[in-house]
Amino acid sequence: MQDIHPITAPVMVGLDPAQVRLMLFVVGGLALLALVIFLIQRFQKSRTKKQIQELFPVMGPYDAALGELDHLCREPIIDPKAFYFDLGAIVKRYIGGSYAMNAVEMTTQELVKQIRHTGMDMALILEVSKFLTVSDPFRYGPVVPDPCLAERDLACVRQMIVGMEQDLESRRAPSTDGKEETA
Repeated sequence: MQDIHPITAPVMVGLDPAQVRLMLFVVGGLALLALVIFLIQRFQKSRTKKQIQELFPVMGPYDAALGELDHLCREPIIDPKAFYFDLGAIVKRYIGGSYAMNAVEMTTQELVKQIRHTGMDMALILEVSKFLTVSDPFRYGPVVPDPCLAERDLACVRQMIVGMEQDLESRRAPSTDGKEETA
């Protein structure tokens, strides 16, 4: 009988349930703390964004285009290619902002094709098409324009943008009148 030994106490295998609960509470607390920090940062960021928007009012595409044209008018024309590139970009940004399209990324042919679907007056479409087609060699090619032509085109672009804005306003006015009558 000497090879019989007494029964030993059971040996714990795995994790203690109390330790598991404690670890879950710690992990849950850390997750909750991270969530609270994230929400506080998001709130502060949105509040800062609102303050910045209050400091810098958002300009519409028409006002922005006229401001850019005024700035371009004040600057001397040193590089005609850069001047026409800026002038074409102003037209494309105005059209893009007013008609909700990515006009800056479009070629002249794509832009003209796209603005035909906007309901813009056909005379304005032809003016935009003519200006962009005539200025493309100045912007992308080796052709150097005459300085007096640049001044004329600056006035033409201003007139074109004013005309497009008037066209948009004339189409907005009947739609708001119709809504007021039905209300």
